[in-house]
Amino acid sequence: MAISKFLCNCEQVKLRITNGKTVRKISDLPDDFTVTYHAGAMHTKPNTLQSIICALDHGAKTVEFDVSFRPDGTPVIIHNSSPEANQGVLLSEALDIVAANKSCKINLDLKSTANLAEVDRLIKERGLFERVFYTGVFEDWVEKVKKDSAIPYYLNHSISNEDAASPEKIQALADKAKALGAMGINSKFTNATKMFVDMIRENGLLISLWTVNKASDMLRVIDLAPDNITTKKPHIIELLIK
Repeated sequence: MAISKFLCNCEQVKLRITNGKTVRKISDLPDDFTVTYHAGAMHTKPNTLQSIICALDHGAKTVEFDVSFRPDGTPVIIHNSSPEANQGVLLSEALDIVAANKSCKINLDLKSTANLAEVDRLIKERGLFERVFYTGVFEDWVEKVKKDSAIPYYLNHSISNEDAASPEKIQALADKAKALGAMGINSKFTNATKMFVDMIRENGLLISLWTVNKASDMLRVIDLAPDNITTKKPHIIELLIK
């Protein structure tokens, strides 16, 4: 789809959903609020150099791609926990493209922890430590991640309806995340509530919600005011926020 047609469709969605009214002002959102361009955003093929270039060309402040390892330990971007020797795009090539942007942050969504030391080496070599973080890190991966890598990470947590309705459970999760050294919580958006988001942030943690692709879902999630929303359709979110 041509970008001009895509943007036109986004504007039509905005008018249809909001009747032309502003949904959420930037001032209502966290100071460092970001929209992350999910792998394959803007109707591109996920985990390709072309997808990353497209995101950067359209002003992405944060890009996400999946990271795994070939049998020899070479880091590649691919949505596969155990790719074969010839599969995946070299992580080094993806990092080179983002490094040239000078400001865009990088969300490395881990699909494996096989050779994190090499990821660190590639990041350090390009001076990207201040701009990179991990997602995809569930509690059972934390020890391995912390042992082999200095890159900060979000703790992945699947919010349940019970979690979202219980201040005690939310506080227990926040306490766990802080004890594990996580920078925040990363979760699918579906069951997130305003109380959940607010309590996580009140504990000094970031809250990132994924992957929000429908305009009606975007309206609800924007209203929760998380620190980050990950989407394959960033321009719709950006049009809904003024």
